[in-house]
Amino acid sequence: MTKRFPTSKIIWTTIFLSLFCLTFKANAAEPKEEPAQPPTPTLEAQMALPFLDNAILQQKIQLPVWGMTLPEAKVTVAFDGQTKTTTADSEGKWKLKLDSMDAVRLKTVNDTPVGETMIITCEKDGVKASKEIKNLVMGDVWFCAGQSNMAGGVRTNKSGHFPEDTLEKANYPALRQFVPGDAAWVVCASETAPVFKRTAFFFARRLQQDALVPIGLMATAVGGSNIESWLNQEPYAIGGNYSKLVAPLVGYGIRGAIWYQGESNEKDGRLYQPKLESLITGWRKAWNQGDFPVHFVQLPGISASSLENPVGGDGRAEIRQAYFETLALKNTGMAVTIDVGAAGEHPPNKYDTGERLARSVLQKVYGFKNLTTSPLYVKHVVEGSVIRVSFDDAKTGLMVAKKEGFLPPVPAPDAPIEWLSIQAKDGTWHWAEGKIDGSELIVSNKNVSEPIAVRYAYTQHPKGNLLYNKDGQPVGPFSTIGYGPEMKVDAVLKP
Repeated sequence: MTKRFPTSKIIWTTIFLSLFCLTFKANAAEPKEEPAQPPTPTLEAQMALPFLDNAILQQKIQLPVWGMTLPEAKVTVAFDGQTKTTTADSEGKWKLKLDSMDAVRLKTVNDTPVGETMIITCEKDGVKASKEIKNLVMGDVWFCAGQSNMAGGVRTNKSGHFPEDTLEKANYPALRQFVPGDAAWVVCASETAPVFKRTAFFFARRLQQDALVPIGLMATAVGGSNIESWLNQEPYAIGGNYSKLVAPLVGYGIRGAIWYQGESNEKDGRLYQPKLESLITGWRKAWNQGDFPVHFVQLPGISASSLENPVGGDGRAEIRQAYFETLALKNTGMAVTIDVGAAGEHPPNKYDTGERLARSVLQKVYGFKNLTTSPLYVKHVVEGSVIRVSFDDAKTGLMVAKKEGFLPPVPAPDAPIEWLSIQAKDGTWHWAEGKIDGSELIVSNKNVSEPIAVRYAYTQHPKGNLLYNKDGQPVGPFSTIGYGPEMKVDAVLKP
């Protein structure tokens, strides 16, 4: 006779194993924590991690400068005509702020800015020790974090470059990158550009082209990391990546942050939104630099979508909606990448991703109001048997187009808009026809007389003829009813 386990034991065993797997997955991407060894104080200043030769310093803020020396030592910082003094505490820690300074103005991205030297002098018991940090330039610093699609480098493989002579022309003396593990600021040149993070590089290249200020990138991305590992406030535990890679840099003056992560959290769907909000608000509290801008990448398409599912909501549809809803936070922006995905997790086109991040930042942070970004859903109105949908950033008008590789989307005025669906009053969904009316979209289906909702590109990987504004920026995926029906409890708990 076969021995059987009681049903209750099977259930509890299943729950235990599921929780174990979830816990393992949540912690697998975090770095192993090792006990931090405090530095041995010396009279010569030991500076905080980013204060190194060739650094970009943040313009237009009271600039924090800090480090360690001997306890109770007098510390004097001289920089660009300023002199500030403070006294180290009983542990040797000290911090002061320099008065606000303006960025060096560039005529072209190839200009070599004249750097300044910061001199830190520490004095105790009549003995002095000085330290110099050279070639420092005032500009804008952007904190770049996320997982592998932010961590991947430019490298020398031209198949991922646009244009192909990207490296040959990468003479940008005022563009510099800092990676904590490397403990150095790298000045961008043809021979050094391959070590730059690819998404961040294309972002910074376009940003500097228009803003014409020195740009510093502080890159801390980790492949495979989940968002939990980057969080720092309740109700979430402080993550390992935050402790190891973010906390040592907190307080260094920045203009803002860009974030490209979510692949490891795709199953969260709508539950990703409170985590992303926590990351943004938590980092802002830690920096104590106000509501600095945070712009993020909405995940691109991956794998394939079924043409038999007009209801949508599959794959990464809900996590993309989570990004969209996070835009309710002040000083946030989003790069739509629905049209530059690939079959696998690492789409080769980081050029458009970086460019769209830059366009978002240029428009919302730097005030380039004539520069459009991706049109996003604003509202809809039911007009009898059709629904009229309105967008922001569509003043130039909408168009149907198809994009291939790095090239701009090619208009296809006679092609139908794909991945557009409409919901009838009885709750059923149907593929729909879309008619462009200037900057608005009119959606209908001849068999739906009383429509109530519209969805567009609300699926894992929509391909083909998509919707753009006439500047070639893709319309963001949308659902006029948000996520749709409330989730069931078992859906929340499902691994």
